[in-house]
Amino acid sequence: MTSFFKYDVVVVKFPFASSLKYKARPAIVVSSDFYNENSRETLLILAVSSSIENKLDFELEILHWEESGLLKPSIFKSSLATIEKDFVISKLGSLAQSDVDRIEKLIEVIC
Repeated sequence: MTSFFKYDVVVVKFPFASSLKYKARPAIVVSSDFYNENSRETLLILAVSSSIENKLDFELEILHWEESGLLKPSIFKSSLATIEKDFVISKLGSLAQSDVDRIEKLIEVIC
């Protein structure tokens, strides 16, 4: 089984709140390494979007998106989800420290 670490950038089958459908979307693993090693097959993730023009005032741009493995300039969305580890399609990379600092600020705002 693949190991996941906090702040990994992954592509997941992201659930839509209004239906049972899924779409492949990038996301950030935000659950702790302890949780990831000991949970029952789930991860806590934060959605990522390349739709920068639609961002909310408190959603933040990912500064080092290329180094993280993302294909386009992207933002951290304010959408958290719990997903099954089996929903992870691939691992792209991990966040740079400056982006880790930014995502932690966003999590403080939304949680």
